[in-house]
Amino acid sequence: MQSFAPLSLALFIGFSTLAWAAEPAAKPADPSSAEADEPQAKTIDKLYQRLARTLYPDEAVGILQAIDQERMRSGSDTADLLMSRAVQARSGADLPLALQLFDSVVDLYPDWSEAWSERATTRFQLGDVNGAMGDIGETLKREPRDIGALAGLGAILLDTGDPEAALKVYDRALKLAPAYEPLKEARARAQTRVWSRSP
Repeated sequence: MQSFAPLSLALFIGFSTLAWAAEPAAKPADPSSAEADEPQAKTIDKLYQRLARTLYPDEAVGILQAIDQERMRSGSDTADLLMSRAVQARSGADLPLALQLFDSVVDLYPDWSEAWSERATTRFQLGDVNGAMGDIGETLKREPRDIGALAGLGAILLDTGDPEAALKVYDRALKLAPAYEPLKEARARAQTRVWSRSP
């Protein structure tokens, strides 16, 4: 089991659902009542459009929270219950139980991108970088705009000594969320690492 730098681990986990929900100053975006009646995918698309346009960091956090809340709804009560229990186990530091529950969610609902994304975070916490990378890949196949998955991929690439690739990933994420400050900070760290390697 590989150990990871605390900063990189904090960065990866910091883009997870729990980290966004813990932001006290940020309020979730308030979709209009018309949006609330639309299919979930259309609502998420509109939120991503707003995310790409906003110039305000606090609003970006709120929109990301709203996206995350939408993506945490699978449409299945069973899946949502398993996911809730898995997240609770992880927040209670019972990572083996969390991983077991996330495994069940992924097995039963393989098309749900959020299940792969949440399991990636847990695998990273357990030091399973290859498993985390695999889950991130599966997440991005299903939802290429997943900011948490992109941030996690960037953190892993930076941690494993490929700042150039990390920089490209952060640039991709910043096209989706240009006002999101943690992404800007992560990109700056990757850029500094690239410059430090230049002859």
